[in-house]
Amino acid sequence: MDYVKTLKKLYKAPDLSASMIIDTFQRRNGISVAVEKVDVGKPGFKIISDKGVFLLLERPIDYYNSNWGRITNIQSLMLNYGIPVPLYLGQGDMTESFQKTTVSKDPAAAVEKWLYEVFEIDLAAAYFLNYFSKSEALKDYRLIIFEAIESFYMGLDHAAIMSLIPVFEGGLRNLQNLILDENKGNVTSAVFEKRLREILKKWGGRRVSDYDWHPGMHGIDGIEVDFYTHICPQSDVINCFRLFFKNVLYKPSESHDEGFNRHLILHMLGNNFSRATNFYRIFLALTHITFVESLSNQNVPFFWPGYDDESRQLGQYLKRISTIMDGRRNLIKRFGLPGYR
Repeated sequence: MDYVKTLKKLYKAPDLSASMIIDTFQRRNGISVAVEKVDVGKPGFKIISDKGVFLLLERPIDYYNSNWGRITNIQSLMLNYGIPVPLYLGQGDMTESFQKTTVSKDPAAAVEKWLYEVFEIDLAAAYFLNYFSKSEALKDYRLIIFEAIESFYMGLDHAAIMSLIPVFEGGLRNLQNLILDENKGNVTSAVFEKRLREILKKWGGRRVSDYDWHPGMHGIDGIEVDFYTHICPQSDVINCFRLFFKNVLYKPSESHDEGFNRHLILHMLGNNFSRATNFYRIFLALTHITFVESLSNQNVPFFWPGYDDESRQLGQYLKRISTIMDGRRNLIKRFGLPGYR
């Protein structure tokens, strides 16, 4: 397209205006264009030319990255602590409460406490009934997931965590086959991450399908991904899973690395894999699998449905078995076994 260089130049303008667009096209290309204000999730301009219809935002992507909130921003912060974004929390409250933990005297301890406080028994019950039980990617593992939840609330942290790791990998493999058009026996991290990028671009692209060029076609992958995450909430959440998958779960690791990593836990290398809150981490990672699946499977809720009578009933059962096993931690210490963190 003859006007791409002009569009990329205008894209960099710190505060774009209609007159600037008209003047630049006239000066650089010798043509007149019509310009209309539009909103595609962010304010911008529709540019009508003799060779197509284009879109530019009022501000460059770097501006929105620095000045506008999105789930990707808080996920990037949570990566340092190996946490996938909890999808059931409101963005504003979650961002505010989590950022407070990171500026505390002991951020690592404060983050663990925060994670413990935002995860409750009824939540585990609701996700199991409304998401995991209806997911095609996880349907073969429902009993394992249920037993893992039971184990965790009975105080069997290691059994719960270790049993969910292969469930997560199986779920990824099934999601890869169902949604990502990759029919392979194993999850290939590079391919999976690439397919997630393609899905987030596809979903974001629905909002700008009427344009022949827009920043999502810039040619620089980082700019394209950021553009879609700013204009499309679904793309924003998919990007969170992509970041967690790439930078935490499947990040190449050494045995001395700190943080949550499926390789270190599964192979029991020298890592802090015994933290009870790692159950929350892997559980939340499963919720991201169901979110991606919900984009094409209507049986899996797209929006968080909250609690109902059935989930509360299951929650009561989990609370009862938790109470029965309440003295277990003190008992194992008497036998000289190491405690949980």
